[in-house]
Amino acid sequence: MAGREPNQPRGANVSDQLGGLFDGIARFLLYVGGGAALLGIGIMIYSFFMNGGQGGQNLEQAAQYADYFRQAGLFGMLGVSLAVAWLMWGEETAGPIMLIVGFALYFMPSYMPMAAGGNLNSLQTALLENLSICGAPAILIGFFMVAGDVFGRIKTRSVQGAKADQMKYGKGVKEERDVRNVFLGKCWQLPYCRKFVRERCPIYHAKRTCWKERVGCMCEESVIKNAMDGKVIPKDMVAASKFIPQNNKLTPDQKAERCRQCIIYNEHQKHKYKLALPLTAVSVAGIYVVMRPALADMIKQALISSDNVVNTVTGGTNSNAPVEGAAKVTSIETGVIPYHEIILVVLTLVVLAYAIKILEYVIFRAKS
Repeated sequence: MAGREPNQPRGANVSDQLGGLFDGIARFLLYVGGGAALLGIGIMIYSFFMNGGQGGQNLEQAAQYADYFRQAGLFGMLGVSLAVAWLMWGEETAGPIMLIVGFALYFMPSYMPMAAGGNLNSLQTALLENLSICGAPAILIGFFMVAGDVFGRIKTRSVQGAKADQMKYGKGVKEERDVRNVFLGKCWQLPYCRKFVRERCPIYHAKRTCWKERVGCMCEESVIKNAMDGKVIPKDMVAASKFIPQNNKLTPDQKAERCRQCIIYNEHQKHKYKLALPLTAVSVAGIYVVMRPALADMIKQALISSDNVVNTVTGGTNSNAPVEGAAKVTSIETGVIPYHEIILVVLTLVVLAYAIKILEYVIFRAKS
């Protein structure tokens, strides 16, 4: 078949073609959607500031075009959000940036009236509502990107631990089948402990760990040499401890750095990560459950206060006044959409994401 290597599977060829097709579609959405979003949102912001003193027939005529700009901004942001999700999935900064952009648009009715410096007319109020709607796709896609990044990090770190390029000692060593991978076990209970070394390893017979002694079979030449020479090590713990090599040529910091670059110690860190991860998640979830009523009420009051400011500036009704119809459904205080709960869930997810990043740094970079 033309265009396919002799040994290349047919499925791989189709997968590459589909991947290239979706990449092309995503780039098209990014450019076209970005242009439409910039055009629609830009014109609405420009119209917001330029139509403050107009009224009557001019407002009615401008309002007829406002809906077109809203559609351009909304579908443009949707296209950009989908394109970013496809092209930048896995980038840890992409999701938070999408959330920032989305919330910046969503909360425009809260801070834009202050920039106008006066009472708003009906067109300006409609433009602010349209701008707020345009932020919804970025918030939704940003939420899923942050969630995907969190679960992706958890899966990768739980399996691989530190990145391969950080490993210097034991890189390329295969797991031993005769060793049970004991959770939080000692170095000789982990899968990279080699049998022929272990039988002649003083740390094994002394029942200690290489990362506490700062010497081991991956980093200390004398341990390997003694094993290859068949040096007999006493099986008594006290006697065997006297055979543990003492490297006085390296400083404690240099020895600690060797541990950080060792595949066995990395396996130990993976176990610590698997223990600390659920504790971190449970802690964040516990804070959410305990503090949810207070935090949700705080966010709700902030939204109501912002809404009151907008109503004051625009000359609208106070949030305590009776509302009917669609306004009652979308009301911050009495509406069916729990805006404050949605915002709190998103913020909790972001806190969890950064808590996991801090945990990763402590375990796999600082290697504490």
